[in-house]
Amino acid sequence: MPKTVSVIITTHNRPDYLKESLAAVLKQTVVPKEVFVIDDGSSVSYEEVLNLFPREQFDYIKVPVASGANAARNLGISKSTSDIIAFLDDDDVWDKNYLEQHIKVHNEDADAVTCGYRFLETPDKIHINETEVITTDVIKKGNKFCGMSGVTCKASLAKKLMFDEELKNSQDWDFFVRITLEDAVFKNIPKDIYFYRRGHVSISTEVANMPLEKVFPRLKAFKKHKTLLGKEAYNDRVANQILSQIGKKKNKLSWIGLSVREAGLVATVRVILGKDRLRRKFGK
Repeated sequence: MPKTVSVIITTHNRPDYLKESLAAVLKQTVVPKEVFVIDDGSSVSYEEVLNLFPREQFDYIKVPVASGANAARNLGISKSTSDIIAFLDDDDVWDKNYLEQHIKVHNEDADAVTCGYRFLETPDKIHINETEVITTDVIKKGNKFCGMSGVTCKASLAKKLMFDEELKNSQDWDFFVRITLEDAVFKNIPKDIYFYRRGHVSISTEVANMPLEKVFPRLKAFKKHKTLLGKEAYNDRVANQILSQIGKKKNKLSWIGLSVREAGLVATVRVILGKDRLRRKFGK
């Protein structure tokens, strides 16, 4: 019997982006059984965009108060009645055969599947990881695959794991780690089959202008999996997070001092020297 799919689209104050992502979902070569548009407490109206589509083809659920993408995903998971759940952020856009290709891998006994992508603003720039099987050893080094818009998961597994609503970043990495710890079959499609949108304000710009105290919530995922990572890998991940975009930050010494306190001197020096080598190599 063919596997059924629920699509969970999370959105917040971006009806124009939703228009593109929802259109791509409704044009899939494999028609999803359910499509949930979870509006995470938006302050703008979606009615004009929603009325462009047949309302019987999706469920629009408005959460009164914004609680974050993880809470919105969990709401969608709890409502799913399909075999597979596909996650999509409102600003990304799937190829028309995206679900077809994911389902094919699920039919080969995969419990969860990721894939590659291209950048929407620069389609010639493509991100593909050639690794086809994702294990704990692979993923504990970091998520070098994709964000949640490139992920499908067996519904029973997603309902068991759910998303950690306390995490403000690295939600995808945390979810991937926990999938592998279930001894699930986690596969990657080494092809670019969706568009990832960077947006007008890049993550690197946000990180460069971040106040010092804002970095601590970004370390929660690493602290959660500290034992799994081991001391050296944990310190490296923390130092890398704290020193991200250090060249663009104004109070560099404060950030370096924080890295020494949180990750130790060795990891801090290792990260700084690594960034210096990259700058010399690529002239940046």
